[in-house]
Amino acid sequence: MSTGRKTTIGFDRTIHIEWLDIAAARASRGESPIEIRKVLWDFLEDLVPGNTNNSGRGKTLTVLTRIWLTVPDQVEPLRDHALKSLAKASTEDRLAIHWAMVIATHPFFFDVAADLGKLLALHGQGNRSQVKRRMTEAWGDRSTLERTIQHVIKSMAQWGVLHPGLEKGSLAGGRKPIQVSNEIAGLLVRGVLLSQGHGISIAQLVSHPALFPFNIKLNVETLRNRHGLKIQRQGDQSDFVELA
Repeated sequence: MSTGRKTTIGFDRTIHIEWLDIAAARASRGESPIEIRKVLWDFLEDLVPGNTNNSGRGKTLTVLTRIWLTVPDQVEPLRDHALKSLAKASTEDRLAIHWAMVIATHPFFFDVAADLGKLLALHGQGNRSQVKRRMTEAWGDRSTLERTIQHVIKSMAQWGVLHPGLEKGSLAGGRKPIQVSNEIAGLLVRGVLLSQGHGISIAQLVSHPALFPFNIKLNVETLRNRHGLKIQRQGDQSDFVELA
């Protein structure tokens, strides 16, 4: 991910999976962003306090809007493909589709996920202070950093991919990674590539720490058939994946 993208945190609210489901379902029906924002605003009335754009409800709506409605131009093809995949998606597939969209649209969330994924792979658990140290190196020592990391972690916990670890204050992943189809795995790896802003080897991509909740099994042939991806052979004979 380019350093220039690390200017706006963006993901600064705790987001429930049900709220993402509503936004995505409405978008998949072709409703306009204005209509969907009105539905979400009304739905959140008794759940998140505030009546202005700068209130908790307004900021929550902004996060949801950036994930599914007014996405950056380069994320639109992924969003359109993700919406088509929702029709036949299971509960676990829907979580993976949301995850692909969140990491593609929010670099801060992506970095927290990657740091957590590294800690879980190394130690089987992690904690907020470890994540904060790593995030401070990448994002600077901001006054809002700890609170915003907590929002990301609380969101992940609400989605069921983080649980209390054995030690007090620690975090652990699910007992088993979530198995996803090749189609959904293709969305996840495109989310990684969009957030990083550059290509990556297949080996690094399918085991990327930001995808720690999921079990992804993709090889060169399946990736060649995934829409929006391009495979190149490097001089060291490794296969390099980038966005088409």
